[in-house]
Amino acid sequence: MDSIRLLKILMVIGGIVELAVGFLFFFLDQFLTQLGFEIIPLFTQMIAAFFLCFGILLIYSRRDMEKYKIIPLVNILLRIIVISFSLINLGKYSEFLIILLFAIPYDLGWALFVLILMWKSNIIIKGKR
Repeated sequence: MDSIRLLKILMVIGGIVELAVGFLFFFLDQFLTQLGFEIIPLFTQMIAAFFLCFGILLIYSRRDMEKYKIIPLVNILLRIIVISFSLINLGKYSEFLIILLFAIPYDLGWALFVLILMWKSNIIIKGKR
């Protein structure tokens, strides 16, 4: 399987995961209040909308990876930022430990794999290989 085809499959997988997480965030405030967390109004709904939009963008970006390369690159940057904050706060919120132990490796693996495939496919840096 060539790297472009694999990259397009990863865009769809990443988009579906983002859409699923977005739908979960719509109902996260009920779960967090049961755990005793204070919820900022509209916070989880704004995050849900963000995830849903990014999921749609990732799926759409597979149509033309050259033209829409900024979408996965920004997504990779956001995933790295979220991983950093997750690692910093890993010990503070033990209720989320199990979720983060699955989310951090997935996000890191997806980001690195997509970045390597984009580089290998000459989408990021043009030149001879």
